[in-house]
Amino acid sequence: MLNRKFTNADINQLDWARRDRATMLRSLHAASAPRAPRQASSGWATDVTGNDPRSVRAYLAGKGDLRATWWNLFSAVYMAVVPAATLTHAMYAFHRFHHALTIGRLTFAAAVSATAADLERDGIVTAVRNSVAATER
Repeated sequence: MLNRKFTNADINQLDWARRDRATMLRSLHAASAPRAPRQASSGWATDVTGNDPRSVRAYLAGKGDLRATWWNLFSAVYMAVVPAATLTHAMYAFHRFHHALTIGRLTFAAAVSATAADLERDGIVTAVRNSVAATER
């Protein structure tokens, strides 16, 4: 297959997204050498995409934060479950879901932090009392 010439029909039949996903998944567990610390700069015209897990470069290198994977999963489920759905509706629902999860996670973290502070400061009885009072509000 190395010396075989491809035609346009062959190129059109390849599933490029599946190939890229498989490559990304194989690279997730690949070990990488530690990088040397970067020199400080003003930030102007500095390429930080190598360190940003949200970037396309990090996704293709297998070091992304799986945002594209979550989007692919969510949009596929949304399109299968919601009749007459469009990608616009799926993206809107995806962002509403993401924001609700983020707010819920932050609220939970704040409650745990407040309970831990009450526990250290006033003891277990007061911490439980304050936690129950906070959930009743």
